[in-house]
Amino acid sequence: MHSLWGSMPTVSIVRRRDFRSSRPCPWTSLERASLVLVTACVLVFQGIGCAKPQAVVVDDLLEPMSVRRSWLPGEADLAAARLARAALVAGPHPRPESDTPDMDDGASDALDPRVEAALAELVSLKISHEQENLAALAIDLQNATRDNPIAYRAGSRKLRRRWGLDPRLRGRLDRTIGDDPLKLAGRRQFDGWQRLWARTFNAVAEPLGSSAITGFVIAPFQLALSLIHYLAEFSNSEPLSLTDRQALSLRQDFVARHPNTAATPAVEKKVERDLVLLEKTLARRRLRGAEAAHEARNPALASYHASAAIAILSDHPDKNERTRRQAIRERESANAEREEIERRASRSLQAIATKAELRQAELDLTATLLVNPGTPERLLTLVGVYRDVGGPGTRGRIQFVRATMLHETGFEASARKQLVRVAGLGTERDTMARHARTLLHDDWQNPYGAFQRLERQGTRNELAWRLAGEWVKRPRYPNLPVPLAYLIDTPTIAMTIVLAPLRALISPWTGSPDFQRATALAGYRYLIRFPDGEEQRPVTAWLYDYEAGKERWGRALRMADWLPDFDPEERMELVEKTTEERLARVERLDRRDSRGSILRGIATEFPDSLGGQIAGLQARQEREDASPQNIRITKEFLLENPAVAGRGGVGLNSRFLNDDPADGELHPEGIVLRGGRVLEFRLIAEGGDDEDPPETRTRKISKERLARIAATLAEAVQLNSLIDVDARQNADANRDLYLERAGLGLTEEVDVRAAAQSSYVYRSLRERYGMVRSRDSVLPFDLVFRGSLGDFSLGAFPRWRPPRETQDAFLYR
Repeated sequence: MHSLWGSMPTVSIVRRRDFRSSRPCPWTSLERASLVLVTACVLVFQGIGCAKPQAVVVDDLLEPMSVRRSWLPGEADLAAARLARAALVAGPHPRPESDTPDMDDGASDALDPRVEAALAELVSLKISHEQENLAALAIDLQNATRDNPIAYRAGSRKLRRRWGLDPRLRGRLDRTIGDDPLKLAGRRQFDGWQRLWARTFNAVAEPLGSSAITGFVIAPFQLALSLIHYLAEFSNSEPLSLTDRQALSLRQDFVARHPNTAATPAVEKKVERDLVLLEKTLARRRLRGAEAAHEARNPALASYHASAAIAILSDHPDKNERTRRQAIRERESANAEREEIERRASRSLQAIATKAELRQAELDLTATLLVNPGTPERLLTLVGVYRDVGGPGTRGRIQFVRATMLHETGFEASARKQLVRVAGLGTERDTMARHARTLLHDDWQNPYGAFQRLERQGTRNELAWRLAGEWVKRPRYPNLPVPLAYLIDTPTIAMTIVLAPLRALISPWTGSPDFQRATALAGYRYLIRFPDGEEQRPVTAWLYDYEAGKERWGRALRMADWLPDFDPEERMELVEKTTEERLARVERLDRRDSRGSILRGIATEFPDSLGGQIAGLQARQEREDASPQNIRITKEFLLENPAVAGRGGVGLNSRFLNDDPADGELHPEGIVLRGGRVLEFRLIAEGGDDEDPPETRTRKISKERLARIAATLAEAVQLNSLIDVDARQNADANRDLYLERAGLGLTEEVDVRAAAQSSYVYRSLRERYGMVRSRDSVLPFDLVFRGSLGDFSLGAFPRWRPPRETQDAFLYR
């Protein structure tokens, strides 16, 4: 056991004795007492040293790099170099005239004679056991020089049949063979059929298995209902599905690359067939947009979508006749509605002859309203003149003028009431009723009216959602007639209504949509337009309750500052919650300049709060610990990828990964690439454990070691992603740029900009997913146990798993 006192010299007192004499020494007792005293002191010091926590050993963090041995190339190595040189200078070689362009005869593509000669020379040599994969690599290099990808895949397929291939070469050959557009297209089409089979199987197995506990009493009803939903689901299907669109793209790519193969004519026919279905799919999407715009009373947008649908279908005029007729009808209807709106607008702007006295009275009244609306005496006089000249027909206009006067002088509530009276006159009795109704319904001109209207609407929507759930938004099958769609879902809707009390009880934990968001926006709009308005206080109080209920403490604090006589203690509590909220937001930011800006803002705005003090200290620490890069590699990642931690990568001393704190141990946070050639080690602190803050040690490493770290990291990430899709790392441009420069030894010029910093963290699978994930079952289905409180059913049934979507599926949605 090591001790802080372990290096203390051992004290011993030895006196020479004459063993030939039997007479005792006169200093024997004194010598014995001195020895006892010294020994006791040494034991005490050693006990104190053992009682103290163990120190962290940091003198040998890194193991020395292995020295490259001198290597003398042999005949096989020289032949491989000549083959590589021939492959690099080889160009496209013409195909012999006797060869036929058959996609299956890829080996008939002629090779460069220099490559063939270099390969023949290499194969004829005697290759040692250490270089047993050299011949396979040479053949793969020869195949790569073929200009035809079909021939390259054929050669790779032939090479793949050999035994004893290196796993890395075998994996690359598998990727090359799998990169066949026609086979991938067939696989995507098979995925579509497999999805259809999974839907069919589950539609039958689920109702039968769920009714097992009831003795299959309600099984016929559940089976019939499941089949109805199965058939209705086809109404949501598009003419060309997502997997078929992927197959179409792959076939188009094949035709573009290989226009002269034997398979091209058949592939072109499939492409032409799918293009017609693709046009129908895109045109139907446009028609749905036109219908939505028509319902929103936007005929211009509806006409645009319908015209776009017609343009999509124009490439095949003899196909998709029904869809084309629908688009033409929709465009004609939208154009007719737009023409009617334009006719009404032109009619409303038509000039009407009036008397000269009435025109002068209107001119005086309008000029006074525009120039100086705050003189009610002058306006009242002009209003009286206008009423005397115009007669009873000016009643609505006079009331509209009064509403304008009240609004401009700050009496907005009275102005709204006046506009309500004008709008109640009706457009048949007075032309100003339409203008009053427009002002009342405009969210910007009348923000408080919009606030009240949206609050009532949000309350109604929340009540409906509590009662019927998601069914209040739209039916499950929007492409079916609405009555039929709701009829199909009637049993489910009824069960949802019955279970409404239960959902209300668990809603605090399950969450609910924000039904008052539009109301809050209208409230903020009112405060922006009328900061001193008559309704300012009730709107502010409502917004405070709303933001506090959503736990948005910063916004709630701003509303509290607008409320008079707000409780100071409650405000101080809001300040602390606001600082906690913003500090939590800092942890989610990657760029140090953004973090520093928010931290300085917290410390400046709330200097007397605890959170403000913490933010100030954290801002100082951020500035002191700032570095060009902050790429961290956790300890678990190093254990999961020993090649990165070993001598070929970081070269970390193995004692720091043996879970023994006695000789020092790496903290779970691992190591950090700080930029340049600086490497930071985070160790478990003296007397601490892995949950305490780490103790850091910094080393400046050589260019070669940094290049090895970058290379092993890239190789480990690539191999892990090939083995497990979930092991792929997220993209980070700054990280990739730094590691690329590190591999080339170009890190001496440090980019200190915050925008160039990467704070990426390499984590292990256990750290990323929180558990050890099991592999997918070899069976194509899962056994599901499910119970329902709605119909008191309980059962187990097999559920067929549909195929996973490919990574590029989002491009074809």
